[in-house]
Amino acid sequence: MLAALAFFALLGVASPGAAHLGSRKYLRVEVTERLVVVEVDVEGVDVSMELGLGDTPDVEAIGARYDALARWLREGITVEAAGARCEVRADEPEPIEHDGVLFYRVRFEHVCGEGRPLVLHDATVFPEDVQHEAIVRLRFVRGTDATILRRGRQSVELGEPAGAGAIARVFLWEGVLHFATGYDHVLFLLSLVLAAGFVVRKEGAKKALRDVAILVTAFTLGHSVTLVLAALGVVVLPAQPVEVIIAASIVVVALWNVWRPESRGPMPWIAGGFGLVHGFGFSSVLAELGLPRAQSVLALVCFNVGIELAQLAFVALMIGPLAWAARTRGYRGFVRGGSVVIALLAVFWVVERLTE
Repeated sequence: MLAALAFFALLGVASPGAAHLGSRKYLRVEVTERLVVVEVDVEGVDVSMELGLGDTPDVEAIGARYDALARWLREGITVEAAGARCEVRADEPEPIEHDGVLFYRVRFEHVCGEGRPLVLHDATVFPEDVQHEAIVRLRFVRGTDATILRRGRQSVELGEPAGAGAIARVFLWEGVLHFATGYDHVLFLLSLVLAAGFVVRKEGAKKALRDVAILVTAFTLGHSVTLVLAALGVVVLPAQPVEVIIAASIVVVALWNVWRPESRGPMPWIAGGFGLVHGFGFSSVLAELGLPRAQSVLALVCFNVGIELAQLAFVALMIGPLAWAARTRGYRGFVRGGSVVIALLAVFWVVERLTE
């Protein structure tokens, strides 16, 4: 558990270069009978680093090297028909913004003929950023589809829209990954269960399991409601204040553990209340992917189930060490000390997100 806390602390004080890990690009792909149109949005930082201009994008310097930018993307993001690379034409790059972040957009037309299958492959950014993601939205004559490319899985076949089974697998896995790599969500859940050992001391392991189950259920109900509302576009909130409140929720729970670690009464309400905010955070990946029109309910349910499975796996890993630690003399100090570390890291995130 100390190693886990140290890991989160290292995330919080990562260097600017390391903080760039986990960048994203967006690809919108339209497939017709003989033409594949690919519109690529790539982060300005990635562009600047690829062109040897450093990690601070300079719009004028990049503008002077648009040919090199277009060539990099044309050679790295390819479409093949029956194993043969399609001919490609590129428009001039243009600077745009996603949520206040500089991106560069380039539109490509791939002329592919009649050969099949059509396969899109992306070899850009991944060699330098192991956490890079490419969000791919696909449009066909008969429908739409979406997927995410990651290192080691950088190709997608441009066939007909995926069936129910494929959609279920994709969104279930994305739910698992979104929780597992959402360090603020994980840290919030850790803060909720960190002091559950006091219940073990007083009332035994069975009562402690019930306590943790109530907390996880409250958190699940809270974030499930807002995840559905946000994914369906009923309630949409700006990303920055949501991310700030998520970080602040960790501070609140951690400080409660410092102040009154044995008082569990308000915890379900805190878990459910802040769960509502975390749901908007969980919905961010769905907003970028877009729910497939024909299978939107299935995709939404599978994504949420993936989150819950990841949560349960995390709690299962934590409950044993917590029950053991609860029987040691230093448990109170560990809870308070660990909560101070968590609170400081979350405060750092609050300040960082306020200044973005």
